Amino acid sequence: MKILIYTHEFPPFLGGLSTTSYKIAKGATKAGLDVTVLAPSYSGQEKKLDPVFSFRVVRMSGLSRNHGIPSPIKEAVGLVSLKKEVVRINPHVVLLLTREAQTAGGMLHGFPFKEVVRVAGYEAFRYLRGKKYFNKLLGIPIRRLYMRSSKIISPSYATKELLENAGIPGEKIQVIYNGVNEDMISQNPNQEAIKKLKSKFNINSNEKVILTISRLVPGKGQDHVLRALPKVLKEYGDLKYLIVGEGRSEKELKNLADRQGIRSRVIFAGAVPNSEVIDYYDLSYLFIMPNRILRDHEHIEGLPNVIFEAASRGRPVIAGIPGGAKEIVVQGVTGYIVDGNDIDEISSYALDLLKDKRKANDFGRKAKQRIAEQFSEEKMIKGYLDILCNYN
Repeated sequence: MKILIYTHEFPPFLGGLSTTSYKIAKGATKAGLDVTVLAPSYSGQEKKLDPVFSFRVVRMSGLSRNHGIPSPIKEAVGLVSLKKEVVRINPHVVLLLTREAQTAGGMLHGFPFKEVVRVAGYEAFRYLRGKKYFNKLLGIPIRRLYMRSSKIISPSYATKELLENAGIPGEKIQVIYNGVNEDMISQNPNQEAIKKLKSKFNINSNEKVILTISRLVPGKGQDHVLRALPKVLKEYGDLKYLIVGEGRSEKELKNLADRQGIRSRVIFAGAVPNSEVIDYYDLSYLFIMPNRILRDHEHIEGLPNVIFEAASRGRPVIAGIPGGAKEIVVQGVTGYIVDGNDIDEISSYALDLLKDKRKANDFGRKAKQRIAEQFSEEKMIKGYLDILCNYN
């Protein structure tokens, strides 16, 4: 069976959906499916990566890449590339990941393949229910695609609820959580790598590290952690806040750290390759991502991979209410769910864990066990294969 996976986020692009796209392609290939991935060109790195993959990767023009190229240019380039590949390989099933792929896919008609869509929460929130004219316009082909697709895959029940509230029939939607690979769960910490990171970032042996890994964009919560940090530091001074990722809010976040008078306590590490990110989790004491809804931007966080990954490394997690994190983080057992707009609540929960190492370790141990038992990559891939291989 021939499967075409169309995504606008794929390695070497860094991000949760890029990782998920790769895992699906790898898992489907391992199961014996004939897989082709259609993805943007990002840099010269893909020339080294693509020949190593066990599946074919067809690269679109750099004009299709996510984060940097405005709509509708990338959707137009994607539509032309998608039609070309559909004609060339005649796939049985097309799996559409990312909003850009879904917009282009919704404008493609007249082909007999089965359509399967993986939807993030912000796609339903911004494009199906959004009020801004341009978002509503892009939402027209997206809705058309959802309504005609064979199955819609949701990464959480929170996203499924958003879709149903936007008028998408619930019977079309199946929840498949993201999964963590066995190496991420079972690999022993690399003490030498951790030691080098501490030296690189000037982290003392007695300092605890609060970690956020995410793109530096509004709504992820780094800004409110920075606002909560002065209160935390008054009661617990031996800590650093390590921010991993890049994005358009970097300058704003650095300026905020300066204004808060905490710049010496905040580390901006930039983008980190997927192969090294595990060392950052192991370096940290707790993971924090108090995401929130940004109604002016019509943005809501879905269910970030980093929540799964941090928990799989035995770290307690503090996450925001909107989206699916509350389905993974068990309140008061594996971490805390907070109102991302409540600075006092963020600081209170952070202090609770910083001051009680036994509790933090217990939360982390239970978090890791929960991930291993319920959110494995193997379970995720099986869910996708059950849908992709059910061709009739």
